[in-house]
Amino acid sequence: MLPELPLQELECFSVLVHQLHFGRTAERLGVSQGRVSQLIKRLEGRVGAPLFRRTSRRVELTELGRALAEQAVPAFDRLRDGYAAARARAATVRPLRLGFQCAVYGPVARAIASLPEGTAQLVELPWADPFSHLARGEIDLAIVLAPCREPGLEVLLEFSRQPVFVAVSATQRPAGAADVSADELAALALIEPCGPAPEYWRQVNAPRRTPGGRELVYAAGAATIQEGLSMVACTHRGLLLCERSTTYVQRPDLRFLPVPELEPTALAAVQHERRPHPLAADFVELLVKHVG
Repeated sequence: MLPELPLQELECFSVLVHQLHFGRTAERLGVSQGRVSQLIKRLEGRVGAPLFRRTSRRVELTELGRALAEQAVPAFDRLRDGYAAARARAATVRPLRLGFQCAVYGPVARAIASLPEGTAQLVELPWADPFSHLARGEIDLAIVLAPCREPGLEVLLEFSRQPVFVAVSATQRPAGAADVSADELAALALIEPCGPAPEYWRQVNAPRRTPGGRELVYAAGAATIQEGLSMVACTHRGLLLCERSTTYVQRPDLRFLPVPELEPTALAAVQHERRPHPLAADFVELLVKHVG
């Protein structure tokens, strides 16, 4: 039987060998400097002797540390590279099927473009059915309007909080019109998502009342944002959507007006708890980087 390898400690050792600086090592690993010290002390305890000499100005390897580094660091680098290559190969065999609602806006598009070429497959999701495709295993990760409280689905990241706007016909509101108050919104017949979205999701993305208690009236339903906007253009009805979406659905026959009294909406990256894709966590890290 091989002895159990202290992989966490060896990874920390490998990075510290390259950096020779506890602060930079902590930054590289995404942990505290105290955690780096703890891992190195634990490894030295397992080995049985110091691996580094530390002074107030520098960190250097001991003779034993150099001997371990000659063997362990290249091996750990190969292990890391092999693991990354296996994940990339697995993702190529089965691309990350990425579902999205409404539009793939800039930061999300840049995160997708940062994945290895050919490893992502985009699937447009219905406006009013954000979770069914994921629950059935037809996609691996969904970028949908929050919230998500579905059994078996896991929210990996909630991001991109956006003010709410209402789309109205250009004949109804001329260019340069101001924002829409709660009273004005309550007097407007609205279009709601038509599909199996859960009620808690509807309460956020198609609210029945304003924060001040004014009841909102929904006179029609649409399966997609584009269908709803076409209905808006030829009627006196309105449709609620986030500010980011308004930049991707511009039409000369529509006006998009802010509704400052409504709570902002957000997006969520959601996966199935029992069917995680090898690239899902990597994609979420890229999202964090690109959405700020």
